[in-house]
Amino acid sequence: MITSRPFTPILGSVVMLSLLSKTGAASLRQPILRSSSVGLMNQQRGCAFWPFAWPRLPGTPTFYHTTWDRDFDPYVEEDNNPEIPRNDYGVPAHIPPEIGQSIKHTFHVPPQYYPFLKKLGDDTPDLKPYTDMLINGEMTYEKYEEMFYRFAKPLKIYRSRIPQPYRTDAEIAQEDSVAWEGAWYSFRQRIMADYYTQYRFRDHLIGALIGFAIAAIMVDQHRQSRVDMKLYYLEAPEHKINWVKPRGDL
Repeated sequence: MITSRPFTPILGSVVMLSLLSKTGAASLRQPILRSSSVGLMNQQRGCAFWPFAWPRLPGTPTFYHTTWDRDFDPYVEEDNNPEIPRNDYGVPAHIPPEIGQSIKHTFHVPPQYYPFLKKLGDDTPDLKPYTDMLINGEMTYEKYEEMFYRFAKPLKIYRSRIPQPYRTDAEIAQEDSVAWEGAWYSFRQRIMADYYTQYRFRDHLIGALIGFAIAAIMVDQHRQSRVDMKLYYLEAPEHKINWVKPRGDL
């Protein structure tokens, strides 16, 4: 005897998924007909805020919509992006060296600096080849090092022109007063910190105690309501609601 499986669950799943796909709760990306409706939902899952907000009812707004191409593979486990190893010029390590080293890396200068570079080259003939390289986009790092070490000069420091710290006799006489004022401000800050700590902790403790008191009242109300309902069903049989008649064997 040949039996056929009911098509209703699969058809219902297809209709539900089509509605969810329009609202951002699921997506139809694989063949629809599966051997089981549960397997269908597992294979076709695409959700928002998985697993907390799935499935959503049709028409429910979602914050964003996330899908992935593998079967039941959470996207949070796919967030595996290690840093790509690179050489000194930023070329990824998976590119062969004979290809990566053939890439000519040059410095880029915005066009608004071209007039300044051209004038600098005209004023300094020795620098003109390097400024022309910068303008033409041909300045490599090796050429930059050559230019730097050829034209850089050591910095001459005129220490006699650097002002030394100086205080007048009146300022030196106020040294003890300034130290006392600093200690007084530090003392006030410590007192203020202690006061804030105490009153904030006190407010937090009082709030917690009030919450415990309200919770105790709610628990007692619940207990008393259960006692009242038990007495109601036991002592007022004429007012019983949906009362089950005893069968006599209990």
